[in-house]
Amino acid sequence: MFKTSIFCLLVLLTISFNVIAIDETESIRQRSQDKPNFTNIAIDLSGKKGNSETENIALGVYHSQRFDKHFGYVMATREYSNSNGQKSADNAFLHVRYNYYFAPKNSVEVYAQTNVDDFRSLESRELFGLGYRYEVTRHSAYGIGVFNEHENYLVEDEHLIFNQERINLYWVHAQKLSPHATFTNTLYYQPNIAEFSDWRAFNKFSISSRLTKHISMSFSLLVEHDSQPVLNVEATDVSYEAGFEIDF
Repeated sequence: MFKTSIFCLLVLLTISFNVIAIDETESIRQRSQDKPNFTNIAIDLSGKKGNSETENIALGVYHSQRFDKHFGYVMATREYSNSNGQKSADNAFLHVRYNYYFAPKNSVEVYAQTNVDDFRSLESRELFGLGYRYEVTRHSAYGIGVFNEHENYLVEDEHLIFNQERINLYWVHAQKLSPHATFTNTLYYQPNIAEFSDWRAFNKFSISSRLTKHISMSFSLLVEHDSQPVLNVEATDVSYEAGFEIDF
């Protein structure tokens, strides 16, 4: 169903990122799903030496293929930050998704994901989901589905295991601001089926401005909320990123 190259890339990403599971994937998907082949590499590097020593690395790789009624992609990210010898971020994720279009605007989707986040004491999060996607226009789509997730937290050398099913609702809109600039907004809402007061949501706003045919500069703002975070982890996270992307 997928061509050989997507499987080769998947193997490479699994080796490179080790334990890597949903971060936001829709902003890139909107730019790729009309193309037979699309690859995107995002890079953000910064650091200081001297009176203060900091190191910040954020990498992302996305590859998709489309033919006939089939569309699939794989995406992986890795983020690491160190300030004066102390880690301030260490997370990674891998997401794989396949869509079958039974009508021009309608598709069923299957996806799997795994991720890790040291600063949330998250040793691993693995999920598998099914859903339905409707593309309202070329630039706007929404989806509904369910997924099962297995989470493993390490707290004071003891493992806390959670196994639960969640509803997955999302909406994405992408709009060109000019021939060279595009903004995308993606909203996710994921309540626990067994306990609706346990819900997660996030919204990501991003802008991409093309510098050359293959290179773009990007900025994104992400707000994440977990109604029942583990331990003393903050319920809401706000983060922003700026960097460069390469498309080919």
